[in-house]
Amino acid sequence: MTSLRKLDLPFEIKSMGASYYAPFVAILLGILYVNFSSSADVVRYTSNIVEFVACPFAAWWSMYLFYDYYEDRASEVLFSYPLSPFFHGIMRVTSFFIMFLVAFFILLIMITIKHPEISLWDLSILYIPQAILYSYLGFTLMVLSRNIIFPLLILVAYIAMKYWTLGGSMFPLYNVMSFSVDMKVSDKLTGLSIQNTIIGVIFAIVGHVIISKRKI
Repeated sequence: MTSLRKLDLPFEIKSMGASYYAPFVAILLGILYVNFSSSADVVRYTSNIVEFVACPFAAWWSMYLFYDYYEDRASEVLFSYPLSPFFHGIMRVTSFFIMFLVAFFILLIMITIKHPEISLWDLSILYIPQAILYSYLGFTLMVLSRNIIFPLLILVAYIAMKYWTLGGSMFPLYNVMSFSVDMKVSDKLTGLSIQNTIIGVIFAIVGHVIISKRKI
């Protein structure tokens, strides 16, 4: 608990500069689309926005939290702070992920208000596990590569590939996305959400091990 109080979130936010606001911009664009789109396929397009734009931005802060560590060669100084590797890594990432979830939940609530036939419970099952996976994937890729360009390229390439192939077998990689055009849960998609959560936890553990072994 003492270590938790030593996490200086305002300082972390200030260190990110304008990049801190990127996830909020992505979520705001989603909210604007939900409220003002007149498309007949608004639910399908909203699903695409949530899965291919909003959810992946869960990785944004997980990566930028370590930008100064590696780009400014500050890891030795920062690691001398009285915090364990667990707090340098998982706790900082999780703290910002919770902040992301608050904003993300607003988007999900707006979807249910605009489309009452869609359940907030279904949305939570479909998309929060995806956000968990992306958040800790970004963390792991960043501490593994020590360069923000690499994880960004990996994520953008993966998302673009899945968008254009609709999760088909052309690129047989694991599908994080549900591709649920009606934003409703099935038994199969519930299983996918459980898998996404488990994989997210595995990425968190892997990232923690890397930090512990390398000392950032």
